[in-house]
Amino acid sequence: MLPYLLSAVRIAVGLLFFQHGAEKIWGFAGGRIDHNFLTMHGFAGPLEVAGGALLILGLFTRTTAFILCGEMAVAYFSRWAPRGFWPISNGGEEAVICCFIFLWLVTAGAGPWSVDSLIGQARAGSPLKATIASWEGYTRSLLRIILAFVFTLHGFRHSFGYFPVSGGRRAAIPMALDGLPPIFGGLEILGGVLLFLGLFTRPVAVILCAELLAAYLYSAVPHGVWPIRNGGNEVLLYFLAFLYFVAAGAGAWSLDHLLQNRRRKHDSEISAATPVRT
Repeated sequence: MLPYLLSAVRIAVGLLFFQHGAEKIWGFAGGRIDHNFLTMHGFAGPLEVAGGALLILGLFTRTTAFILCGEMAVAYFSRWAPRGFWPISNGGEEAVICCFIFLWLVTAGAGPWSVDSLIGQARAGSPLKATIASWEGYTRSLLRIILAFVFTLHGFRHSFGYFPVSGGRRAAIPMALDGLPPIFGGLEILGGVLLFLGLFTRPVAVILCAELLAAYLYSAVPHGVWPIRNGGNEVLLYFLAFLYFVAAGAGAWSLDHLLQNRRRKHDSEISAATPVRT
């Protein structure tokens, strides 16, 4: 089940990311065409089209994800960070989400529904690939922590009006999550904090997935079909990551993992102390 969900998440992320390249190359969904490939923005078009397509196919997934992770980091610090410190205010939230999803995919790989899987069945895996794959629990934890932190900021915006938009989205359709009633702010703060700590990760992620789906249907869908234009891209990326947390758990750096290890140690000590009846 989990490997197939990984493939589904990878494909969906690839489709969402592909939109950004398609708008720059072909003017997809009314986007601004930029064929000046000598600029950072223009060069990003072919990179996002090729990278998105490779993610969808699951071909050279780890290498592609590594390159795209770097692209998102450069984009954030060159374009968005100068507009303000907070990602939900400076317009760079999607870049942050994509950056850490791609970093996680470097370790998680493509999953069974992929060209990489077909190629891998015909040849033995390398020790380097096995080592990188062993880090997945840590990169998943890092992804959870970063997304939880940024997600929590929406709760403070909802409840208290903090972190107003200062760049990026002022002339665009508001993010779908911000279209929900203010009462959801408390849920976002509490859920974000619990996710950040990695405590009760699976049930919390289920609840937040429901909220994100409601936000997309309530706020984004009325604005159009394409997520890149209806304010729903970030919401869908959150949803995909949180959905994976529902199935896979919090990862190695979490209170859930710590409590689980203590429980196992306690059970093994009880088992060892129990006399064997003959």
